[in-house]
Amino acid sequence: MRRKQPLEVDDNWRYPLPMPMPFQPVCVTELEAIEQISMLKVQPRLFMWTDEARRCPNGWDYIASVRQGVPPQGIVAELDAWMEQYPGAWLAVDLRDGVIPPSTPVPLDQYLSGLNRPTLVIVSSSSENEFWPQWVLPQ
Repeated sequence: MRRKQPLEVDDNWRYPLPMPMPFQPVCVTELEAIEQISMLKVQPRLFMWTDEARRCPNGWDYIASVRQGVPPQGIVAELDAWMEQYPGAWLAVDLRDGVIPPSTPVPLDQYLSGLNRPTLVIVSSSSENEFWPQWVLPQ
């Protein structure tokens, strides 16, 4: 039966996803991502799309999100090549404070929603975001 009254929804929404899915990025802090991944039976290989390799958490690999002199199309071409080379790997996009966001030819939220890849959007403090739901494994 359909509800006839409107649902009460906050600006920032929390949606429990059992797993990050292709075409549906989820938002987490670095600590939340590490905690959620540790609860999975099978640990995925993770690559951090960030501006410097030193920003990657221990055990995560690096993909450059910006390079001096490389246009957005070149950055996206590198990511496309990575997706072909590592078909089962997950992508973590570094949007923490002080990090240069990835260079893409279209708005980043639109680009990430078009990726056929489990994608974690890593933020600094609060994983509540209006573009992407929080990744919260069911308890």
